[in-house]
Amino acid sequence: MSYFEKKFKTLLEQEVAAPAEAPVDAPVATEEPGMTPDETTAAVVDDTAGNPALNYKKEITAQMTGQIEGYIGKIGEFNEFLNGMGGESLQSQLNNADCDTIFNDIARSETKKISRIAQDLSGLIESLKGYLLSHEDK
Repeated sequence: MSYFEKKFKTLLEQEVAAPAEAPVDAPVATEEPGMTPDETTAAVVDDTAGNPALNYKKEITAQMTGQIEGYIGKIGEFNEFLNGMGGESLQSQLNNADCDTIFNDIARSETKKISRIAQDLSGLIESLKGYLLSHEDK
């Protein structure tokens, strides 16, 4: 038997001393009539409502969240303008152009670049959404 096994066995065989009792005259929280113990504990723990620093941080976070959501909307609109499925998008107009026009020349040389930019913008939108989601938990 190894040293640790012997030590563990002796600890198990020892008599367990009674835990020290908490002082009776200092209750942590009093239960109000009709409140469950969980509600009472939550009421005691949630004592930061009047903290101005936390309120300021929440206001700033809400403001920044609103700005990021606005950015996401604007980038999404521009992405739809570049590479949308409708006939109004830049990509659609270039690809539907008549032969021997400037739009046809642009379509021939720049279609991949426009698609890549639109893909990068979509990636940026998803990253911003990820930051918003991860910041909601804090």
